[in-house]
Amino acid sequence: EFEGLFSGMKPIIRKLMKQIRIKAWDIEDYYQEGMIILHHLLEENHPSTNIYTKFKVKYHQHLIDELRHSYAKKRLHDHFVGLDIYECSDWIDAGGSTPESELVFNHLLAEVYEGLSAHYQELLVRQMRGEELTRMERYRLREKIKNILFSRDDD
Repeated sequence: EFEGLFSGMKPIIRKLMKQIRIKAWDIEDYYQEGMIILHHLLEENHPSTNIYTKFKVKYHQHLIDELRHSYAKKRLHDHFVGLDIYECSDWIDAGGSTPESELVFNHLLAEVYEGLSAHYQELLVRQMRGEELTRMERYRLREKIKNILFSRDDD
Protein backbone atom coordinates (compact mmCIF):
# COMPACT_ATOMS: atom_id res chain seq x y z
CA GLU A 1 0.00 0.00 0.00
CA PHE A 2 2.80 2.43 0.91
CA GLU A 3 4.70 1.75 -2.34
CA GLY A 4 1.57 2.33 -4.41
CA LEU A 5 0.79 5.56 -2.63
CA PHE A 6 4.41 6.71 -2.92
CA SER A 7 4.51 6.03 -6.66
CA GLY A 8 1.61 8.49 -6.93
CA MET A 9 3.71 11.07 -5.10
CA LYS A 10 6.71 10.79 -7.45
CA PRO A 11 5.38 13.32 -10.01
CA ILE A 12 4.93 15.84 -7.19
CA ILE A 13 8.50 15.17 -6.03
CA ARG A 14 9.93 15.59 -9.54
CA LYS A 15 8.05 18.85 -10.08
CA LEU A 16 9.18 20.32 -6.77
CA MET A 17 12.73 19.09 -7.44
CA LYS A 18 12.80 21.30 -10.52
CA GLN A 19 11.43 24.28 -8.59
CA ILE A 20 13.65 24.01 -5.49
CA ARG A 21 17.11 22.76 -6.36
CA ILE A 22 19.39 21.70 -3.53
CA LYS A 23 22.90 21.35 -4.95
CA ALA A 24 24.08 18.49 -2.76
CA TRP A 25 21.04 16.30 -3.51
CA ASP A 26 20.34 13.95 -6.38
CA ILE A 27 17.00 12.40 -7.36
CA GLU A 28 17.33 9.59 -4.81
CA ASP A 29 17.72 12.11 -1.98
CA TYR A 30 14.51 13.83 -3.04
CA TYR A 31 12.68 10.48 -3.16
CA GLN A 32 14.03 9.45 0.24
CA GLU A 33 12.89 12.70 1.84
CA GLY A 34 9.54 12.25 0.14
CA MET A 35 9.18 8.77 1.65
CA ILE A 36 9.93 10.17 5.09
CA ILE A 37 7.35 12.94 4.70
CA LEU A 38 4.74 10.47 3.45
CA HIS A 39 5.48 8.11 6.32
CA HIS A 40 5.01 10.94 8.85
CA LEU A 41 1.72 11.94 7.21
CA LEU A 42 0.43 8.36 7.36
CA GLU A 43 1.46 8.06 11.01
CA GLU A 44 -0.60 11.15 11.81
CA ASN A 45 -3.66 9.29 10.42
CA HIS A 46 -4.64 11.91 7.87
CA PRO A 47 -7.64 10.97 5.75
CA SER A 48 -6.46 9.78 2.36
CA THR A 49 -8.89 12.05 0.47
CA ASN A 50 -6.51 14.99 0.43
CA ILE A 51 -3.23 13.21 1.24
CA TYR A 52 -1.72 14.42 -2.04
CA THR A 53 -2.38 18.06 -1.18
CA LYS A 54 -1.05 17.66 2.35
CA PHE A 55 2.01 15.84 1.02
CA LYS A 56 2.72 18.55 -1.54
CA VAL A 57 2.49 21.34 1.05
CA LYS A 58 4.53 19.52 3.68
CA TYR A 59 7.18 18.38 1.19
CA HIS A 60 7.45 21.89 -0.30
CA GLN A 61 7.95 23.36 3.18
CA HIS A 62 10.55 20.69 3.97
CA LEU A 63 12.54 21.52 0.82
CA ILE A 64 12.48 25.23 1.64
CA ASP A 65 13.72 24.45 5.16
CA GLU A 66 16.54 22.31 3.78
CA LEU A 67 17.53 25.05 1.34
CA ARG A 68 17.59 27.64 4.13
CA HIS A 69 19.63 25.26 6.26
CA SER A 70 22.21 24.83 3.50
CA TYR A 71 22.46 28.63 3.07
CA ALA A 72 22.93 29.03 6.82
CA LYS A 73 25.86 26.62 6.72
CA LYS A 74 27.48 28.70 3.97
CA ARG A 75 27.05 31.90 5.97
CA LEU A 76 28.96 30.43 8.93
CA HIS A 77 32.17 30.82 6.95
CA ASP A 78 31.50 34.53 6.37
CA HIS A 79 32.11 35.35 10.04
CA PHE A 80 35.69 34.22 10.52
CA VAL A 81 38.33 36.36 12.22
CA GLY A 82 40.52 38.06 9.64
CA LEU A 83 44.28 37.83 9.44
CA ASP A 84 46.43 40.61 10.83
CA ILE A 85 48.33 41.77 7.76
CA TYR A 86 51.33 42.91 9.81
CA GLU A 87 51.75 39.53 11.52
CA CYS A 88 51.62 37.74 8.17
CA SER A 89 53.67 40.16 6.10
CA ASP A 90 56.71 37.87 5.99
CA TRP A 91 54.97 35.02 4.23
CA ILE A 92 52.54 37.17 2.23
CA ASP A 93 55.42 39.00 0.56
CA ALA A 94 57.55 35.87 0.18
CA GLY A 95 57.35 36.05 -3.61
CA GLY A 96 57.73 32.32 -4.12
CA SER A 97 55.01 29.76 -4.41
CA THR A 98 54.26 28.16 -1.06
CA PRO A 99 52.11 25.08 -0.44
CA GLU A 100 49.58 27.29 1.34
CA SER A 101 49.26 29.69 -1.58
CA GLU A 102 48.91 26.82 -4.04
CA LEU A 103 46.23 25.27 -1.84
CA VAL A 104 44.27 28.54 -1.72
CA PHE A 105 44.68 29.05 -5.47
CA ASN A 106 43.50 25.51 -6.28
CA HIS A 107 40.53 25.84 -3.93
CA LEU A 108 39.47 29.14 -5.48
CA LEU A 109 39.98 27.79 -8.99
CA ALA A 110 37.78 24.77 -8.23
CA GLU A 111 35.10 27.03 -6.72
CA VAL A 112 35.14 29.32 -9.74
CA TYR A 113 35.11 26.42 -12.21
CA GLU A 114 32.10 24.82 -10.46
CA GLY A 115 30.17 28.07 -10.58
CA LEU A 116 30.63 28.62 -14.31
CA SER A 117 28.44 27.27 -17.09
CA ALA A 118 29.98 24.85 -19.60
CA HIS A 119 30.67 27.66 -22.09
CA TYR A 120 32.51 29.79 -19.53
CA GLN A 121 34.36 26.74 -18.19
CA GLU A 122 35.72 26.23 -21.71
CA LEU A 123 36.73 29.90 -21.90
CA LEU A 124 38.53 29.64 -18.56
CA VAL A 125 40.45 26.55 -19.69
CA ARG A 126 41.42 28.32 -22.92
CA GLN A 127 42.55 31.39 -20.98
CA MET A 128 44.66 29.28 -18.62
CA ARG A 129 46.29 27.52 -21.57
CA GLY A 130 47.35 30.90 -22.88
CA GLU A 131 45.06 30.91 -25.89
CA GLU A 132 43.87 34.25 -27.18
CA LEU A 133 40.32 35.27 -26.24
CA THR A 134 38.41 38.15 -27.76
CA ARG A 135 38.04 41.27 -25.69
CA MET A 136 34.35 40.55 -25.08
CA GLU A 137 35.05 36.94 -24.04
CA ARG A 138 37.68 38.11 -21.54
CA TYR A 139 35.33 40.77 -20.17
CA ARG A 140 32.39 38.40 -19.76
CA LEU A 141 34.57 35.69 -18.20
CA ARG A 142 36.04 38.24 -15.78
CA GLU A 143 32.55 39.44 -14.79
CA LYS A 144 31.33 35.88 -14.22
CA ILE A 145 34.35 35.11 -12.04
CA LYS A 146 33.86 38.32 -10.04
CA ASN A 147 30.21 37.42 -9.47
CA ILE A 148 31.22 33.99 -8.17
CA LEU A 149 34.01 35.22 -5.92
CA PHE A 150 32.43 38.37 -4.56
CA SER A 151 28.70 37.65 -4.50
CA ARG A 152 26.96 38.13 -1.18
CA ASP A 153 24.23 35.66 -2.13
CA ASP A 154 26.21 32.47 -2.75
CA ASP A 155 24.28 29.64 -4.37
